[in-house]
Amino acid sequence: MKNKLVPAIVIGAAVGGLIALIDKGTRESLVSNTKSIKHYATNPDDLKQRFNEPSGEPSKVDMIKDEVLFWKDTIEEIRRNNPELERALIDAKDTFQSKREKKLN
Repeated sequence: MKNKLVPAIVIGAAVGGLIALIDKGTRESLVSNTKSIKHYATNPDDLKQRFNEPSGEPSKVDMIKDEVLFWKDTIEEIRRNNPELERALIDAKDTFQSKREKKLN
């Protein structure tokens, strides 16, 4: 056999899997996942139903969208209520930028 890469990968994966099974939590998780796979293999309608039902939890995209909108509204409110604070922040930014430019030159 000229190419020993594939057999070495397979042997390494097998040894790694056996070493991982030393941990009791890993073994219990493997047994639990195997039971779930067997259940859904024999009852595919259960799997379809599980994915079609709304989970009741907002998706990650919705959560991030809500967070961005919250911060956008908060920043707009600060700008409306504190125009002098906004001017002070812009002045501070300009000061730091000019010092940085002087330092780089």
